Amino acid sequence: MHFLRTTTVFMFIAVLLCSPVSAEVKPEMTEEETLEFNKQSYAPESAFKGRIKDGDMPMAFTRPKQQYRKNTMLEPITAEAKMRMMQSMMAVNPFSVRDMINMMVAKKRVIPGLSFDEVIESIKVKANELNMKASGHNTPWKVLREIHDPNSPRVEFLSFCDLIALRQILDYSLEFSALVPCRIAVVEDADGVIWLTTLDWDVRWLDTSPNPNRISEELRERALKVRKNIEIMMEAAATGDF
Repeated sequence: MHFLRTTTVFMFIAVLLCSPVSAEVKPEMTEEETLEFNKQSYAPESAFKGRIKDGDMPMAFTRPKQQYRKNTMLEPITAEAKMRMMQSMMAVNPFSVRDMINMMVAKKRVIPGLSFDEVIESIKVKANELNMKASGHNTPWKVLREIHDPNSPRVEFLSFCDLIALRQILDYSLEFSALVPCRIAVVEDADGVIWLTTLDWDVRWLDTSPNPNRISEELRERALKVRKNIEIMMEAAATGDF
């Protein structure tokens, strides 16, 4: 068992060290280059082809299958336990904080020629087509230009929700309320390029976890569909598809 633990740690280190380090994106791209760039973010065509499996991956020790009551909170994990876990992970992590955040985010670069307002409108139109309920729209750039910098780059946050998926997620984990609804940020970078970003909560990543306390198949499929819809909305906005 000690061998399996050691092997798992070394494999984790190897994956981290072999992962590419992010570089800043060049400020100018043609429409063709932008479309090719945007394909890297997510592979929706593989989202419904079953669970990810890796039979050769050594499994870590975990707790057994448990029963749970819907819509209930777990006892909190102590600050000390969180710190110990993060210290253990960070000890073998070669990435900067910026790299780690980049790993958790899916992004789309908007093709040249589209305005910020057109991008916003395209997101809303596509969300309506996909029955993704709008649940918020924040425009902090307006306040920033008043109180901080009149040239502050534009940034807006739009929130959307699949209400049935929301209810099922909260039944499974009330703690997940901190991460919903789904949010798409529209931001302008230092070179005036418009970007769309979202938290990349791809549930397929969980398929290789040895813990048997998984989400139900129904919730998994619905979560995959929500993630795919967010991708469709971002792609539509990045290409001006009204």
